Amino acid sequence: MKKKSIKRNKAKANVFIDYGNYHYYLKKHTWEIDWERFKIFLNAMYDVVEIYYYEGVLSKAGYFDLHPRNSLEDFICMRETKKNYFKFLRNKGFRVRQKLVNRVYDSEEKRFKHKCNFDVEITIDTVDSLNNYEVCVLCSGDGDFIKLIRYLKGKYKKVVVIAGKDRLSKGAEKAANQVIYLKDIESDVMRGIK
Repeated sequence: MKKKSIKRNKAKANVFIDYGNYHYYLKKHTWEIDWERFKIFLNAMYDVVEIYYYEGVLSKAGYFDLHPRNSLEDFICMRETKKNYFKFLRNKGFRVRQKLVNRVYDSEEKRFKHKCNFDVEITIDTVDSLNNYEVCVLCSGDGDFIKLIRYLKGKYKKVVVIAGKDRLSKGAEKAANQVIYLKDIESDVMRGIK
């Protein structure tokens, strides 16, 4: 007589990737995330319902602030590459949220600074989709999310933060139910490693 195997259901999860928070960590450590592998990694742990991906796009003025020697063709190529990249992510099941990077003049330093913040969009998406998941996987170490983490836990959601150790606020680390450091999953999600 065969024993029936007990099928264990994985918890449903929504994933919220704040790419801006990852950008400087990845640049510092000179590696890139393979988002297909990242999705496979997450699906091994959870029944992933939705993956949201947030990234800013440079305007023409912002691009030339950062790359003054480049040509208009370089800018057009960068925009086309970004457009194709977002299309690729959408085809892989990611919900891509994008907006222009803010360009603000710093009168003390006499130069433009660039910032793109998705805190409000991420917060709205996590709250709007609250009934769809049991686990919120927040891919950001930003301390601005501490209140959101506490709110979600108050709604009986588990919050898992995935972040670079040097880009993780102590408050977010303490508030989360679980923290996964990017360094610890590098071999699972890094581009170019099989």
